[in-house]
Amino acid sequence: MDLKKEWNEFIENSTDQEKTAMKLFLNSLKAKREKTSLTHIASLLQLKSKKIEEHILEMEMPNSPLLDNSIGIVHGGLTATLLDTAMGTMASLVPGNKKGAVTVELKVDYLTPGVGEVFICRAEVVHNGRQLVRMNGKVRNEKGVLIASATGTFFKLAE
Repeated sequence: MDLKKEWNEFIENSTDQEKTAMKLFLNSLKAKREKTSLTHIASLLQLKSKKIEEHILEMEMPNSPLLDNSIGIVHGGLTATLLDTAMGTMASLVPGNKKGAVTVELKVDYLTPGVGEVFICRAEVVHNGRQLVRMNGKVRNEKGVLIASATGTFFKLAE
């Protein structure tokens, strides 16, 4: 069966939740194609970031049907993805880092169920060394409830 026919048949029998998920997938593909997002995962998760201070960044991830685990809360792996992406983005922006940074170590503590309309990660530089950047991150929902905290170490890529 060709993709177009299969896609059309699926759409005809889709639930509202499946249609919402399909729209998210389509929008993420468009954003990647139009280069408004650096990665498919950032586009799919609708990640938006802003630098708050020289060493602090906030990244938001709106809740969607794509984030749910089997019990209806945000999947822990996606919470970890938000933390890793926010901390890695901030580590890439530290003074003296020209190429970017990759994760060396990430430790996540899950504190309360991931429930909310939007998840906000605040990533803060703890130490900016010659090759490594040490980070702290916290994820809260829109009501300020702390969902997870993390520490991470990021390696500065050579120029």
